[in-house]
Amino acid sequence: MRNIILWLLIALVAAPIAMASTARDDDDKDPVVQRGIRRLHPERERAKAVKRLQEQLARRAEPKADPWDTDDELWGTVDLPHHSLKDSAAVQGRRLNPYQLHTSKTPEEQAHLDSLLAEDYSYKEYGYRRMTWRDLPVTTTIDQLSPGFIVDESGDCYSKYVSREKVSNEVYFTFALPEDSMPGPLRLRVQYCADDPLDFDQIIFTIDGFDYPFYPQVTERNTLPGGLYSEWSDDVLKAAYKDLVYALAHSNWVAVKLMSTRGIHHVKMLTDGQRTDFANTLDLYRLLGGEL
Repeated sequence: MRNIILWLLIALVAAPIAMASTARDDDDKDPVVQRGIRRLHPERERAKAVKRLQEQLARRAEPKADPWDTDDELWGTVDLPHHSLKDSAAVQGRRLNPYQLHTSKTPEEQAHLDSLLAEDYSYKEYGYRRMTWRDLPVTTTIDQLSPGFIVDESGDCYSKYVSREKVSNEVYFTFALPEDSMPGPLRLRVQYCADDPLDFDQIIFTIDGFDYPFYPQVTERNTLPGGLYSEWSDDVLKAAYKDLVYALAHSNWVAVKLMSTRGIHHVKMLTDGQRTDFANTLDLYRLLGGEL
C-alpha cells in the first residue's frame, strides 16, 4: 500500500513538468516567431512555393502532360505564400530569441546572428510591402536592349524569347512600334494551350507574396488539331495597372494563376528569364518614349 501511494505522488509531481515542457515546445512553433525567421530569409519564399507545387505533383498517380508546364518549372493549384499588413503589425518590434534556434554555433556565428537580430527588420526598410509604381530612371540603353527584341509583320515589338504561336504558353509585355512614330500603348499578352479548355476570365499575379488581380477585357478561344484548346488575351495596360507593371518588372518571384469559369485554376511559376523579359520590355518601351 505504501508503494502505491509513493508512485501516485511521483505521477502527480511529473505531470506538470511534462505539460510545461510541451508548452515550451509549442512556443517554439509560434507562427509569429516563424514569420520572424522567414523575414530574415525572404529568398526562401519562392523555394517554398515551388516545393508545394512539387509535393502536389508527386501526389498525382499519373500527371497529365500539359503544355502550360515547362521543363524547369511546375504548375499546380496550391496556395502560395502571402504577406499582409496584419502580419507586419504582429511581428514589428518583436525580436527572435536566439536560444530558440536549436543549433550549435561558434562564438563568431553567434555574434553574427546577434548583430542581425539587433537590426530593425521592418517591412518598410526591406521592401516587404506591396510594390507600387515608382518612376525610376532607366539605366540601360536602346542599343543594349534592342538585340533581345523582334518586331513582327504586324509591327508588334516583344522579346525574341517568346512565341506568338497558339500552341505556346506565354505571359509577356508587348507594344506596337510603327515606323517613325511613338510606340503604342504597353500591353499584356497571356497565352494558354492544353488538352482541356480553361475559359479563364481573371488572372491573379502573386508577386513576392502579394496578389495583383488582372481582368482581361476579351479572352479569345480556339480549338486546334489534336484535341488542343487555345486561349489568349491581349490587353492595354492602363494607368490602373501601373503597380502591376512595376511589380512584374522588379519582382523576386512571380506565380500566375489563371482563374477558370469551370472551377479549375492553373498556377505557374514564371522563370527568371520571363521576369527579366518584363523588366527589359518596360525599359525599352520607356526609352522609346512610351508612357503608361
